[in-house]
Amino acid sequence: MTTCPTCGGSPCINPQFCALCRAADARKARGEPPRHIEPWLWRTQFDRIFHDALKPTVEALMFSLRERGTKALAEMDTKRRLSELSDQQVIEVGNRLQKLKPEIARAWTKAEVETLFQARVGG
Repeated sequence: MTTCPTCGGSPCINPQFCALCRAADARKARGEPPRHIEPWLWRTQFDRIFHDALKPTVEALMFSLRERGTKALAEMDTKRRLSELSDQQVIEVGNRLQKLKPEIARAWTKAEVETLFQARVGG
């Protein structure tokens, strides 16, 4: 009998599940999107540091934060968008929020931007 490379069982206690796990791991290694979960959950910490989110994602985040302030940070869509941004993009969003013109929306304070950063790291 061989030991399962996924679960380590000898014999494997759930061959179908382990085969699905191996297939998902292979898709992830090739950079393919997941099939049964939200793609934003698939991203790794490495992806968030070195890969930028698309511009529409950044602009949708800016809109929600500009319109609803820090209250928007509790919303699922805002959390998802924030998680998709690279570290540099989060800094840029914070800078943009502090530079908002009064005729558009109230500029964020340093404390509010700190709340944004804390929400990004999950704190």
